Amino acid sequence: MAVEIYVAPWARACGVATAPCDDIGQADLVLMGPFAPKNQNVGRTRMPNVAAGDYERVFLTGENATPLMDYCEWALGFDYEADIGHEGYMRYPLYVWGNGGGSILHRLAARQPETPAERQARPHFCAFIYGNKRAKLRRWLFRVLSLYRKVDAPGRVQRNCAPIGSSLDDKLAFLKDRRFTIAFENSSASGYTTEKIVDAMLAGSVPIYWGNPRVAEDFDERCFINWHAHEERICRSLAFGWQPLARSRLMRKLATPLTLISVARRTINADRDAATYEAFFAQSPLTEHSRQFLDEQAIAKRWAAILLKAQARALAKLGTIAS
Repeated sequence: MAVEIYVAPWARACGVATAPCDDIGQADLVLMGPFAPKNQNVGRTRMPNVAAGDYERVFLTGENATPLMDYCEWALGFDYEADIGHEGYMRYPLYVWGNGGGSILHRLAARQPETPAERQARPHFCAFIYGNKRAKLRRWLFRVLSLYRKVDAPGRVQRNCAPIGSSLDDKLAFLKDRRFTIAFENSSASGYTTEKIVDAMLAGSVPIYWGNPRVAEDFDERCFINWHAHEERICRSLAFGWQPLARSRLMRKLATPLTLISVARRTINADRDAATYEAFFAQSPLTEHSRQFLDEQAIAKRWAAILLKAQARALAKLGTIAS
């Protein structure tokens, strides 16, 4: 299944035949993800410990898992390329997964904006769609904003309205009636921007975002409410401008209640003031960094390089058998 979804479309594009293989000893390409049992991973990481062999190892992740390039030849993940510093690594965030212009980022770029009147006519305040109970921060924001107006939660966590279907279209239909969306990741790490913020933007709902501290590199910060920007400002103030302290984990923890209040106030002010709300839609959410993903040539070339390497291994094996 993983081969058919993630590899086959690019293989067909570059004319390389692929077929699933259950025996790693016979494989030419090994696709790895962050879901192996812990005892099969490298140390206390989510990197599978697959020994080098006569195959190309490719680590592909839609989760918050940093690849270790000593344990694979290629990797596609969330981390920024400069942070990994390896020619076999390429940043390929979840919001651009697709082929032939089918990603949610392409859909966002092509989206026709609503009119101010249509936006003001949205009947509901805010959406909260989650099934993971372990992420406390977004539940705290849910509770704070619920003191102002009802936050609609059709998921397993905080459910207070009828559940919705599991498809993207079901989610978008729900978000299109909400002015804001709590778009918090399951965890926070540099580069870890998933589909959550893009889904909200695609529905025309203003995301309230937490996750990637550098998310403003991916999307224009004027188009959403960025927890990290509020947190950074509060940390600087509490640390009297002393940057080492302001950037410390301790200071971020101390700043959490104030950041929660600041983000909630920003949301409520935008909900009450039409001009403030409209400002979120005055520009495209795409930045120079995210626009580069609209051109699929880079990812196509990367998969071509991977697949041709694997094909070369396969041909070499056939030559060995023939001789």
